Amino acid sequence: GRRRGAETAGMDAQLNKARTLDAVNALNRGDLAGYLAIYAPGAVVHGLPDHVTPDVAGHHEVLTEIRRALPDVQALVQAVVAEDDLLAVRIRYTGTHQGVLRGVAPTGRVLSWEAMTFRRFDDVGRVVERWIIGDDLSLLRQLGLL
Repeated sequence: GRRRGAETAGMDAQLNKARTLDAVNALNRGDLAGYLAIYAPGAVVHGLPDHVTPDVAGHHEVLTEIRRALPDVQALVQAVVAEDDLLAVRIRYTGTHQGVLRGVAPTGRVLSWEAMTFRRFDDVGRVVERWIIGDDLSLLRQLGLL
């Protein structure tokens, strides 16, 4: 009984990890729809900028802005921890500043910053809630805003 549940939860955690890594690979190919397909309808995304809604549409808007400013942006997963329905990721974003970002004209410099995120999955492997904390201070410094 109990042991089987623990094994199933562990398998689900590993599937959630695999789904997340697949989503990041889609993001790195510039496939925003593929990246966002991991979300369940009605998913809540905490930690997005104030000018967007805290949902998948808002996340899409932010990713579109980032991709416009950093067309070659890549997300490098540095660590993943998965347990039950939660998954934590430490990630580094790197891209060449070729478009306006946070009101700053293109500098041509390579920008790089880290983020931490938690995802909560439903029973069928879709993200229903996500928390994002990015190293905005590092990014603002690189943009010359601090």
